[in-house]
Amino acid sequence: MFKVSTNIQDVLERWNLANNYFLNIRFLKVIYNYHPNIKHLFIINNDTRFYAQIFNLQFQTAVNYLNGNLFYSFLMKYIRFNVLYLNNTFVTNIPAHQSNIIIDFEKMLSAIRQKYELIVIPDFLYHKLNIEESTYSRIEVEEEMVLRIRNNWKNWNDYYMDLRKKYRANIRLIIAKSKDIEIKMLSRSDLDEYKNEIQSLFNQVVKQSKFSGPLFNTDAFIEFIEHEGFVIYGYFIENKLVGFTSEIDQKDVLYSYYVGFDKKLNLSYSIYGRMLLETIRNAISLKKKKVVLGRTANEFKSNFGAEPKKSYVYIKINNRILNYIFQPIFTSFKNPFWIQRRPFRNR
Repeated sequence: MFKVSTNIQDVLERWNLANNYFLNIRFLKVIYNYHPNIKHLFIINNDTRFYAQIFNLQFQTAVNYLNGNLFYSFLMKYIRFNVLYLNNTFVTNIPAHQSNIIIDFEKMLSAIRQKYELIVIPDFLYHKLNIEESTYSRIEVEEEMVLRIRNNWKNWNDYYMDLRKKYRANIRLIIAKSKDIEIKMLSRSDLDEYKNEIQSLFNQVVKQSKFSGPLFNTDAFIEFIEHEGFVIYGYFIENKLVGFTSEIDQKDVLYSYYVGFDKKLNLSYSIYGRMLLETIRNAISLKKKKVVLGRTANEFKSNFGAEPKKSYVYIKINNRILNYIFQPIFTSFKNPFWIQRRPFRNR
């Protein structure tokens, strides 16, 4: 029998997932405390721990996926749903569930008493559930970009020398343009001092996303940096914060999910390019197997060797008539075209 709570205090003693950083109650508690505008669902039975969210979502940003269909684009501007998202929208490509058995999906849904009109299921969960496929629409969402660290990269120069001549020249240009940037690991007091700037810089990057859920509250960093393996780096020009990156060190992977930078200054100082280089440098230094660079700017990231991880979600509107009407709209969503660069000499 599933028990569902929207209050984290109800599950503190039973959650017990110390080995899974992104599903650990300490991590979820920060997400919970800093995002009171969404409903957080903590779902428990004897063998399952499942975190999900319900939030109000306007589909206006989804027009970026419609490839110029004027009718669909006009319609989507006025669509708003309460969405049951069966994962954590702030770390979308990492499962927010753990179970030793196959999850009885219908029983779990029946235990959720909160109101929602639309269900979104990430692909890695969908294929574990017994679902009637014809009722769900599959949508390809923006890819997560991943750089796999080669065994022969013992330091940053090894990575640099594996690049083709054209891409080494690009890196030299980035380093030259960003030479006036000072990089500093941010402390708790720094995060408190620059919290308004950090949120503003993050928002500039989020606007580039083709489709996004609730806005992440960067004030959460103040608590996240108390966690082992979570650091924030500030990028400064003449003592002004112009960008930041986050790094989450977990087992064989370095994650860089939260970044922000001044888009105007980026044109002159190659702030974002320098951020990617520093993240790669750190991943190699830490002997990681891969570095996850998140979504957005996919073609630009591929210049550094990152490759896309295809991602899909499955969507269904609870109302059968509306679901039938919207299925052709959902299935018409397409990712914008971009060119995958191949920067390595022997790849």
